[in-house]
Amino acid sequence: MEETSKLVNEESRGQLAKELLQYHNKSGPFECEYLWFDEVIENPNIWWAVLQTEIPILGTIASKLMLIPASSAAAERNWSHFGFIHNLKRNRLTNERIFKLVSIYSYYKTLKKPKMIEIETNIQNEIDDTEFIIINSDDEDELDNDEIEDE
Repeated sequence: MEETSKLVNEESRGQLAKELLQYHNKSGPFECEYLWFDEVIENPNIWWAVLQTEIPILGTIASKLMLIPASSAAAERNWSHFGFIHNLKRNRLTNERIFKLVSIYSYYKTLKKPKMIEIETNIQNEIDDTEFIIINSDDEDELDNDEIEDE
């Protein structure tokens, strides 16, 4: 409770405690059995967005928690970018300049990816446009029969 109360101002702490108790006890807006079926909970973002009208504080906190990545891949990628920018040769850069360079580098990498996909698509389209000779198995049988009759 202490950790969650740090997320809201003092006026909203009572409301947050009330919403947490309702959630824990499955009372108030959470008492409907239909809310707890697997089909309804399939997408938690939608589930909390719908409930946010009745429980605004807990719904907002839950929606923000859903935005946190489940893995550390994003953080590892960010550290890799920092390592690329701030290395032994460039260790005199100020923190502000490093943050700016990493932001630019990350933005550049993000823009670069769609172009690679576009190139692959163009290559695929070029292959599709070429003409291929299609031989049916029936045509081969006819050729074999004609050759046999000629002999």
